[in-house]
Amino acid sequence: MKTSKILLALAIPAVLASCSKEPELPYDLQGTVHSFAVSVSKSTQHDLLLNAGSADGDFYVKLDVPQYMGDFTSYLKEVQLLCVYTAVNGNVSSAIAAEGITTIPGEVKIDMAALCDKLGIAAPAIGDKMQFTANIVHKDGTVVPGWSSTMGFNNRVPSFFTMADGSDYSYCATFVAAAPLQLSYYAGGNSVAWTGYDDIIEDDASQAVTVTVMNSIPAVIIKPGFEADDYIGLTIGFDFLGLGVPAEFNVFINKKDYSVSAPSQAVAQAAQGWIYADYGEGGDLTFESFNGELDTQTNILSFTALVGWYIEDGAYEGYTLTWGTEIPFEIDFSDVQ
Repeated sequence: MKTSKILLALAIPAVLASCSKEPELPYDLQGTVHSFAVSVSKSTQHDLLLNAGSADGDFYVKLDVPQYMGDFTSYLKEVQLLCVYTAVNGNVSSAIAAEGITTIPGEVKIDMAALCDKLGIAAPAIGDKMQFTANIVHKDGTVVPGWSSTMGFNNRVPSFFTMADGSDYSYCATFVAAAPLQLSYYAGGNSVAWTGYDDIIEDDASQAVTVTVMNSIPAVIIKPGFEADDYIGLTIGFDFLGLGVPAEFNVFINKKDYSVSAPSQAVAQAAQGWIYADYGEGGDLTFESFNGELDTQTNILSFTALVGWYIEDGAYEGYTLTWGTEIPFEIDFSDVQ
């Protein structure tokens, strides 16, 4: 019961702020830069994984602009393709992979040998990661970075962005030099270690969660250029925060490029009304804005999700109470309980 009070105490300020009719902004709207977002994704007709120990390969990314961005061409000078390189030792650096891009939508070829030279490496090593995002350069010289060492990635969780062809918006395209995927760890039928909640409760501890293979892959998960057989669908069964709330979370692993995805979903059903004694009744537990990656060397899936409870009836009916930030989680598929 103590943990549930922590949840609601952290969530309510955000709810009250959303009810304010005349919010005071901490910045001058006239001083802000009006720009747009660029979706950067892999071209599935070319190489999907980096070649460890070699700068060879045929790598392309697709650039597109979400719907309803207005006439961005009136102030666009160019788009620069920025590579954010994370070495296996955790060091992060960046370099411009291509510039002078004015044709959007379109595809951009990556000169991997030239990029590695800019990054000061001979070639990617096992465990290295390259993430490509877009810097937007305006005609007046203003640069809206897609990533910086201080803010990280820009436009990271714009769930309201949609693409004209129905595909998902992507703030970056990620290529990894990965160890082979060990399928035996993802066959289901066992329990593995799940950790997280660092930002919610003090005594972070792992718990055993069940892993079950899904019988089918939802169409919404299958990205253009892939088929259902390219994915592993896993249902993770867990007790959220040890509150006695049975939950199930669906996550999907792409066997071709080792990427992971999960749709926004209700992971626990209503009828947990006692949690909302002061704020309302009922409501599903939801996971949204999933962002994660699988380390095929350690078989650890690291991800973040925006966690909330939807209130169906009571003082805060119609609101989703959240912690206001994404919560980090880890699933270690090699740690069988």
